[in-house]
Amino acid sequence: MRKALLIPVAAAAALALSACGQSAKNETAEASEAMAGDSNTMGEAVNDVAAAEDAAFDAAQNSYDTVANATDEAVDEAADEVD
Repeated sequence: MRKALLIPVAAAAALALSACGQSAKNETAEASEAMAGDSNTMGEAVNDVAAAEDAAFDAAQNSYDTVANATDEAVDEAADEVD
């Protein structure tokens, strides 16, 4: 959504400054590059959060499996002692 807002604003700024001198054109280009960099940074942050989420869920699943296996073994041992 951020890209959807930034791109038209950058285009409008570029058109508004098109009548200005070379310095203004350079500044517009630099601003556009900075906004593109911000979009890339946001994408990387989203990917990092997704990876952390996956790692957390994997760790939780492994912990659950460990407890479930230990419980099954304890139940089996208790059943063997009763027999």
